[in-house]
Amino acid sequence: MRKHNFFPGPATLPFEVIQEAAVGLVDYNGMGVSIAEISHRSPIFTDLLDEANALVKKLYGLSDDWAVLWLPGGASSQLTVAPMNLTEPNDKIAFVDTGFWAGRAIEAAANEANAFFLASSKDTNYDRIPKITDVQGARYLHVVSNETIDGTQYHEFPEVDVPLVADMTSDFLSRPLPMEKFGVIFASAQKNFGIAGITCVLVNKAVLPEKNSRKVPKIFDYHTHIAENSLYHTIPTYPVYVALLMLRYINKQGGLAEMQRLSEQKSALIYNEIDRNPLLKGIVATEDRSLMNACFTSQSPEMDQKINLFLEQNDIVGIKGFPTKGGFRASIYNGQPLASVAHLVDLLQNLSL
Repeated sequence: MRKHNFFPGPATLPFEVIQEAAVGLVDYNGMGVSIAEISHRSPIFTDLLDEANALVKKLYGLSDDWAVLWLPGGASSQLTVAPMNLTEPNDKIAFVDTGFWAGRAIEAAANEANAFFLASSKDTNYDRIPKITDVQGARYLHVVSNETIDGTQYHEFPEVDVPLVADMTSDFLSRPLPMEKFGVIFASAQKNFGIAGITCVLVNKAVLPEKNSRKVPKIFDYHTHIAENSLYHTIPTYPVYVALLMLRYINKQGGLAEMQRLSEQKSALIYNEIDRNPLLKGIVATEDRSLMNACFTSQSPEMDQKINLFLEQNDIVGIKGFPTKGGFRASIYNGQPLASVAHLVDLLQNLSL
């Protein structure tokens, strides 16, 4: 029997996607070989890659001004690669300090340009997203659309006069976006759209400088991967294949609007119980609560342990909060069934401590 999986990443996938991925790993389309054994330059794989590109563009409504790239290295690599491609060494990059991943981002970008925080919610333990309107001469504004550890999410993106560069690792493909605001979006695939090992990077080619005094290594240059359709070198083919299966699944379900509707439904079930239950308390300002990662605590660390044990005994896995935050984190990505969320809420309503 499958458990009710609330791990924050790698995270649960729809069972039908897991089944199809498993079949393809053993024998792809009856060919007698695994999809993982097929050359990344073969027509079979390039057709799959083209389909993945087309589905991303369809789901987000992207024009040909946008490139869809599939790169190894995780989203963490893009924290350096994006500023390397978009800035000169003396340029300024603005950040909003929303938590753990914003901190990682500014640390990486500081090696490439003048990186600085416009605002921070550190003083309130990252329980909200600071609101900003001015970027103080920055080349672009970096945002973490959803802080996986802290449980906050942008529901409205800043109105600024420079492009946004967004780390969307934990809410990519979960909702429609105002794409005109963005220059680059990147997300590693272990939460909403696949398995660990591949990163999808969306690049608005208009934001790439025509000339850059910086010597960008060819392997890190977006132009290289745009020109080679992500095939400059061997990419992780099986993770791309599983990402494609998730893209097909999302498209079949009704696209990003439907993913958002389901996310709102699932998160509302959990947050309503958190707000109702006197044993529980939310740790994020209501207006900035994440639809992907519902973070909460009980009345004490000792009670947290008892609740966690009770949930584990009733087939809930992966719900323990990040060590620095404590409490609980229910991750409810695209692959999370509504039935699992309902099961969790039922248990929370009937805590026996």
